[in-house]
Amino acid sequence: MQRVPDRSVLDDLRGRVQRLEGRGARVRLPLPFGVQEIDGRLPGGGLALGALHEVAGGGNGAVDGAAAALFAAGVAARTKVNVLWCVTRQYLFAPSAL
Repeated sequence: MQRVPDRSVLDDLRGRVQRLEGRGARVRLPLPFGVQEIDGRLPGGGLALGALHEVAGGGNGAVDGAAAALFAAGVAARTKVNVLWCVTRQYLFAPSAL
């Protein structure tokens, strides 16, 4: 069973980062998933737009990587801005390259 992080520690760290950034820091709007179980655990209630995010599969298999890539592509498709997509292989779903 995974340990749930103490929210007060995370909130304290976020406050420290905000103080370091100063008043002129950009406000990053969230991109909510619309699923409370996910949005409730993300700062701001979703993925921050205009920020760097890393998405990786949970295992070494092609299915895990494909699921993660399709998840990220689905999220990116909901935006109306440019997306920088960096990959380590030249295909999104390994079995389709066969």
